[in-house]
Amino acid sequence: MKAVPLAYRSCESQRLPLCRVEGNSLPHSKLKGKQRSGPSWITGESLSPGKVIMGGRKMPRDEENAYGFQEFRSALQERRLRLLLAGRSGTGKSATGNSILQRKHFLSRLATTAVTRACATGSCCWASWDVEVLDTPDLFSPEVAQADPGFKERGRCYLLSAPGPHAVLLVTQLGRFTAQDLQAWRGVKALFGAGIAAHAVVVFTRREDLDGGSLQQYVRDTDNRALRELVAECGGRCCAFDNRAADGEREAQVGELMGLVEELVRDHGGAPYTNDVYRLAQTLGGLSPEERLRRVAERLAARARTWPLAGLWRWPKAGLGTRCKLGLAALLGALFLLYLLCRRRPEAVTV
Repeated sequence: MKAVPLAYRSCESQRLPLCRVEGNSLPHSKLKGKQRSGPSWITGESLSPGKVIMGGRKMPRDEENAYGFQEFRSALQERRLRLLLAGRSGTGKSATGNSILQRKHFLSRLATTAVTRACATGSCCWASWDVEVLDTPDLFSPEVAQADPGFKERGRCYLLSAPGPHAVLLVTQLGRFTAQDLQAWRGVKALFGAGIAAHAVVVFTRREDLDGGSLQQYVRDTDNRALRELVAECGGRCCAFDNRAADGEREAQVGELMGLVEELVRDHGGAPYTNDVYRLAQTLGGLSPEERLRRVAERLAARARTWPLAGLWRWPKAGLGTRCKLGLAALLGALFLLYLLCRRRPEAVTV
């Protein structure tokens, strides 16, 4: 029988992954005879006096309460994480979901058209976390208005991830960040709100293309300005996956991702991302699934009708250069209109 990695064994032990320890003094897996380089998870009982590392930052124990550590610890009692996969079709979202689950759960294959047609969920246990993964179809491209005119699939996405995701994993291919990827990210913010960036992690597939190089250096040195700005907008949180890697290496990749997610959980006091649609979904528990979907879809449709107007109100918040260009364009337009009106004035009749 195939051995189950320690990080994926039963969650019944009630161990809480409270922090990462300096070094790897308590590794839970080994890769080719070496301790794994990802975060090591420890139980609440094994915390020792001194400093702990929360999301890579040292914190004296007497400052834990001031930074919300007690609230973070209390929130962990649920031991549940919801991860939402997002991005354009063809980037490897489903394969990444399978890597996280450590099994082939979502349909994933090489194809010229989108393989995932509807939202789907899978779950696993990782170091005492109950992890729920939501795979999504093409909900974030400009074509979604034609593919999902009634907002039904987008409504299902909300209901399946309610009361909200702890992290949105924006999946893109290493070395292939295109205008379509940027449109997908804009679609994510359009569907969930701009605040989703504070809960986002950029996940690059095809890690093998790094050929042993540093992902951080790749992002820092890339000529793709849009990619650099995206990673910065997501707080610099990024990692890379080789979805064809061997089990041990794949587990280490997931450990790196979970370290970033744990940091997000700590930074937000254990609370998932939420907005008015998620809050609505939480009030509909006593209704039938069909009625819940109908009401959420109606709310999304109503929000969509206000998005163009919201864009008009947001433009003054743009940078100074953008505002100058918009003002100059408006002035030139007004002058051109005045010129046309003057030309159409009837000439005076001379006697």
